[in-house]
Amino acid sequence: MSPLLLSLHPGTTLQDEQGLLTAHHRWGRTTLGPHTPPLAEALHTLAAGPTAVDDLTERLRATARRAGLPPEPQLARLHGCLERLAHSVRRHATTGSRRLVTAEPLAPEAAPRPGPAPAPDTPLTLDRAAHLRPVDDRLVLESPRSRFRLRLEDPGTATLLALLARPASRAELAGRCGDLTEDALAAVVSLLYSTGFAHPAEAAAHTADEAGLPPGWTFHELLAYDGSRAGPRDRPYGPVFPLRATEPPAPPVAPPPAGRVIPLSRPDLDRLSREDRPFTDVLESRTSRRAYGEYPLTVEQLAEFLYRAARVRTLLGARPEDDRPYAITSRPYPSAGSAYELELYAAVHRCHGLARGLYHYDPLGHALTALPGAPEAVDRLLREAAAATGGAPPPDVHLTLVSRVKRLSWKYAAHAYALTLKNTGVLLQTLCLVATAMGLSGCPVGGGDSETPVRAFDLAPHTEIPVGAFLLGSVPTPR
Repeated sequence: MSPLLLSLHPGTTLQDEQGLLTAHHRWGRTTLGPHTPPLAEALHTLAAGPTAVDDLTERLRATARRAGLPPEPQLARLHGCLERLAHSVRRHATTGSRRLVTAEPLAPEAAPRPGPAPAPDTPLTLDRAAHLRPVDDRLVLESPRSRFRLRLEDPGTATLLALLARPASRAELAGRCGDLTEDALAAVVSLLYSTGFAHPAEAAAHTADEAGLPPGWTFHELLAYDGSRAGPRDRPYGPVFPLRATEPPAPPVAPPPAGRVIPLSRPDLDRLSREDRPFTDVLESRTSRRAYGEYPLTVEQLAEFLYRAARVRTLLGARPEDDRPYAITSRPYPSAGSAYELELYAAVHRCHGLARGLYHYDPLGHALTALPGAPEAVDRLLREAAAATGGAPPPDVHLTLVSRVKRLSWKYAAHAYALTLKNTGVLLQTLCLVATAMGLSGCPVGGGDSETPVRAFDLAPHTEIPVGAFLLGSVPTPR
């Protein structure tokens, strides 16, 4: 029996619709056109389960002859149907009765790499974006650059993948994978090549986007980008409320932590709307300022800054009848799904009217809550700020943006983290513009050690995640 088997993805059905054979699958439907009994029987065989390619061919030939039809045109039509159903055809490499690897298409555009597999003496290497992870009690091979997932049905195939970490020919692989027949090894290598997981080493050495990563990309960034787009569409994606049936949504505003509450003054927005600098002037003069004045920021300035940039303007209850089964807020900046998952934590270095220390901002009550924490926690955050800004002096206030990411992942599947990064950029820009309008020094920070704020503010790992920072202070006196 051939070591390569084919099957249609589970759930794929075939129906005669007004004389046209139509396949219904997870991506929709594909009309395959007029059909004959031998062709329909062959496709129904694939829908029933894995079938060896040569067995399927012989059975089609036999049924065609019995029906008085020339076999070759039927075979050509079968191959045409399989090309049109490439997104729903699973390929299985086997040896004897042992299934080794199954290739599963993950998107409507999934199609095997055209052309024959490389010659046996051609050294191959594994795609540098390929990675193994457990799924449903099996290791699977995935890559953000392939629209297939390879399911390792036999643990021994992991050895072959390990060998392809460096260029290896078929002969070298055979010498290290002695339990695989020549045909079985060829079937596995063919699957790796046709699904984009293995590349000829010589071509990879001369083509940046073959086995190597695209220039300017790291593995983790490539994986994160692919995971945050529709990409492999066999997974939930978008506003599908993946946690709706298992847990309630996170509250629209985080409950303030325990501690001493410091109410903040509220600015007169009517006066500001009359006296503020014009928006174009603010936008055009915005720049990152890393120098601070001789005199510190005041608590009144900090209060106005937080109120203008990040307060809760309104709080609205859930409306299940409008497919909004969670409460939302409105704030001065936009947020995906009105989730407003971002929290502001402050490490105050110097601020007239406010003691040095750590604080949490309550956007609904417009107040600060003093947090426990040693003075060294403020110092560590300030040192990171200095490192991120080229050794600039410490700001008056170091703000950490923290995401309650489950506010997003309760509604959105696959790209909640990407959305929170976009929301972070929106809030950072808002902080920049408010600082500019108020005549303060402000600077967004794009990096830092995520563990420092986790320890400083006692955040819950993977539930409250630091995603950005903003440095704020008074402006130097003109000379």
